[in-house]
This record gives sequence, structure tokens and C-alpha cells, in this order.
Amino acid sequence: MLKDSIRSISVIWKCAKLPVIFKILQSILTAILTPMSIYFTQLLIDNIGRYTNGLVSLSYIIGILILLLLSILFLAGSGFFDNLIHISLQRGVNRNLTTIIVKKFLTVDYRCFEDRNIADTMNRMGGAPQNNILNIFLNTLDSLTLLITILGTAAVFAQVSIWFSILFLVILIPMLWLDFKAMDMMNTMFNDQSEQERRLGYLSGLLNTKNSLLELKIFGAIEYILTKWKVLNKKVLDERVKTTICSQKYFAVSAVLIILWSSLVVTILIWKIYHSTISIGVFVSLIGSAGTILGLSETLSRTFSSLSQEHLIMKHYYKFLSLPVIDNANKEPNLFDPYIVFDNVHFTYPHTDTEILKGISMEFYPNQRISLVGENGAGKSTIIKLLCKLYKPDSGRITINGIDIQDLSVSELRKAYSVVFQDYAAYSLSLRENVAFGDIDQITNDNAITEALRRGLSSDILQSLHNNLDANLGKIEEDGVDLSGGQWQRIAISRACLSNSAFVILDEPTASLDPIAETEMYQAFAALLSKKGCIMISHRLASAKLADAIYVLKDGIIAEKGTHSELMAQRGLYESMFHAQSSWYHTEHVDRRAGHEK
Repeated sequence: MLKDSIRSISVIWKCAKLPVIFKILQSILTAILTPMSIYFTQLLIDNIGRYTNGLVSLSYIIGILILLLLSILFLAGSGFFDNLIHISLQRGVNRNLTTIIVKKFLTVDYRCFEDRNIADTMNRMGGAPQNNILNIFLNTLDSLTLLITILGTAAVFAQVSIWFSILFLVILIPMLWLDFKAMDMMNTMFNDQSEQERRLGYLSGLLNTKNSLLELKIFGAIEYILTKWKVLNKKVLDERVKTTICSQKYFAVSAVLIILWSSLVVTILIWKIYHSTISIGVFVSLIGSAGTILGLSETLSRTFSSLSQEHLIMKHYYKFLSLPVIDNANKEPNLFDPYIVFDNVHFTYPHTDTEILKGISMEFYPNQRISLVGENGAGKSTIIKLLCKLYKPDSGRITINGIDIQDLSVSELRKAYSVVFQDYAAYSLSLRENVAFGDIDQITNDNAITEALRRGLSSDILQSLHNNLDANLGKIEEDGVDLSGGQWQRIAISRACLSNSAFVILDEPTASLDPIAETEMYQAFAALLSKKGCIMISHRLASAKLADAIYVLKDGIIAEKGTHSELMAQRGLYESMFHAQSSWYHTEHVDRRAGHEK
């Protein structure tokens, strides 16, 4: 824990040097002035009596009074200055540490997001860990401040007997250990329950997320999910209650020790003042400081306990920073006419044993329309993930114009292709922002965004918003306009069209549309992108008729390759799949005609 505390000071120092200096100075002054104010009180009381007997001058009394007032004034105003320093620290941490964390998330290897061994680390780093790290820093300083203050206050008691101070220090050590033991039990419990917390969050999300809640209502499964949540929640709470009761035993023993010491101090002070072996000033100041030292000890105990509770975040932080990152090599090749080659590519997802791609070899030429077809699980989307460098092939190479994509930066790859995934994002922001994320440098270019909307078949959406690119979408803003699933899909395609990439990859973004609507969208989209290459992925084959080359995947290999007419003539897998699906389009066509006739 000491190591993590030192680490927190180092991290916060890099984020906000000046506020850290002020915080340290404030802590030092607080630690010194608290016991000094007790000592000044004692001097003032004792010397007032001496002044009345003419043994000290008035100026001496006034000097002690001024020192006492200044110390009290500083301690009273310390809270105000502490708030200002805290705001400055928070600003520096949010500006710098948050940037470090976000940049790491942007570069971390995609495999880490699917690795259960580091799921807890990724989860904690996504939940504002900068606040926890700042709290560790503040609690570390507060613990040191309180410890120095207590030692200084205990030194004041040495005026009566050195054994007072020694006894207190002897009690303080086991007291802190007991508190640490109690919090360590709680920390271990919280850490062990991390996975259960994620499960609770997931189950809770099913009950308050629009799509899942609607489906659960229809299927009458809400009570089942709610019961699962209640059972797991009860298990978590029962463990917490049990652990909390056990930990409170340690806190109770700690409290008993400090109360016994305080009782002993008060008893002896009364006995000594009764026998006139100590002055009134010593008696008053030490009686008051007995309560103070008791309060300081309890505060130190809580602060130390809180510090022990949060120190695990530092381990997660440094583990997060050590995660592997994608290679963003900064080369400047010409990728505007990309020739993409898969050369005997094998791939297995991390922590699994099933090989997804088994020696894939294929070529994509500039301005070519490619269709990757096959049943679910054949490896179509895996090919796109490898193209995007989300994963690295186990063996084989993927090259663009002869350069291995592992030697290209993500920004360079964006020049070669942009992607629309099946699980595309729908941002509750303005229409302009939703499209501009395809090339954020174009966010103020109205013409480019409007053209991207046209290419993505979204011109009607712009018209429905009265040609206002800054109209809000989604449900966060009061004037936000919620779109249909098909409209959000076209916005996602428009986003890809804004990019000046040579290829546009469509990874089943129209999967939720009916087969006829999907085919019509692909036809219109292909016509608008006649000067760009296109890679279309679908388990439906009607759109494949638009392609210059079709790759049929089955069980991780390329089972067939050719144009639509060539593959139909082969009477193989593609032909059987196409005829099996033809009924979809016939039925859909009949249904639509019936609808029109009505």
C-alpha cells in the first residue's frame, strides 16, 4: 500500500505540480499548528496568572495571544483553502490524467477488451479512475498530516509524563493495524465480488434498456430476469453483511483501546491538578487535547482505512498502462488505390481453441466490388476485424500495396477503407456530428457532409429535418429527433461515405432490414459509389449479384470464388444457397404486391 501511495503522489505531481506544492505546504502547516495551538493555550493560561503577579509583561501575553489567534485562524480557514486546492487538483487531473487514460484506450490492443483476465481492470479504468487516484493522493497526505499532528499532540503530554506519550504510541500501532485488518477484509470482499457486480449490472441493464425490456415483456420473461437479479443481489448483500459484521469486531477493539487511553489520561490529570503537581494551563490544555487526540486518532483510522480501500486502483492503473497496444507505425505510403492481399491467413480468437480462418488467400483490387458470403460463423466478420487490425493473424500476412498492415498506422488504414459494422453506433448528438465522425476534420464542411448524406441514401433524413445539419438526434436533448432503425443505418453508411477512403466495407449493417429492402439499398449504394471499391458482407446472396467477385466462405476456408453467373454455373454451394434463399424474395415480393393492392 505504501508503494501505491507513493505512486499516486508521482502521478498527481505530473498532472498538477503547483496545486500539489500548495497542498503539501498546507498539510505541513496544519500538522504543526494543531499541537502548537494547544501549547499556546497552555502558555496563555499560565502566563495570565504570572502577569497579574508582575512576573511577565503585557507584550509577552499579547504575543502569545497573537500566535494562538493566528494558528486558530489558519486552522479555521484551512477548509476554505483546501477546497480551492482540491478544485485546482481536480482540474489538473481531469485535464491530464483523463487524457492519458483515454489515449491508452484508443491504442490498447482490441484483444484486451475480450480478455476475461483483465476485464476488471478495463471496467475500473472506464469508470473515472482519476478520481480514485486523486483520493489516494489526498488520503496519503491527510494520513501523514494526521500522524504528525497526533505525534506532536502526544509530545505535549510528555510535560506531565513521558509514559503518556509512549503508552499512546504503543496503543496507536495496534489500533491502526486493527483498522487496516478490518478494511482489508472489506477490500478483499469487494474485489472478489467484481464479477458478481458486473453480472448485476448486466441483469439490471436488461431491465432498463429499451430493446431488451420490450422483448422480455413480449416473451413474459421479465419476472425471470428480475428473480435472477434478486437472487444474485441477495447473495452479494449477504456476503457484505457477514464480512461487515466480522470487520466491525476489529474496529470495536480499536475504539476500546483509544477510549481506555483517554480515560487514563483524564483520571491522572485530575489527580495531578488535585495535588497541585501541574499548572492550570497544563491541565486545561491537556484535558482539551485528550478529546482532540481521540478525534484525530479516529480520523486517522478512517483515512487510513479509506486509503487501504482505494489503493487497489493503482495496481489496476499500472496494469492498464502496461497492456499491449496496436502498432501505430507512422509510414506514408500511397494507399489511395489499394491492392489488398490475404496470403494464407490463419486465425484463432484469444483464449479459444477453434481456428476460425484456415489459410485464407484472396485479392481485392482498386474500385472492385467484392462480396463475402457464407453462413453465420463462416469467418466473414473476422476477416474485417483483421483488416482493421483489431486482431493480428496467427500466421500469414495481410498486405496493402505490398506493405504488411501491421506496419501501417490506423490513420493510414483509414485512407484505404472505412467500415460500417452491423452493430454500428447511433450517437445522440447532432446530425452533423453523427456524419462527421467519419472524418472529424470535415465537421465544419457543410458541402462534404451533405454529399456524404446523399451517398449514404440519407438525403430524405436531412430534408425531414428542414435541411438543418445541426438538428439533434436521439432522446437526450429536448428537441432531439429519434430515427428508425433503417434511418440510423443510413446515417452510419453516410458516416463511412464522408471518409476519403478507397474502399467502403459494409459488414452486414442492413441485417435488420428485410431481404428486399436490403437488396434495394445495396443497389442504390453501389450505384452512388461507382468510383469507390466496396466490400459487402452478408449471409443473404441477392446483394452478391452486384459484385465483381464473390468469395464463398465455409468453415473458415474459401469454398468457392467467382462472379454470380460463374458460381451459379458451377452448381455448387453458392448455387444451392442462392436457390434456398430465393423463396425469401419471392414471398416478400408477393407480400408487397398484396399490400399495394389493398
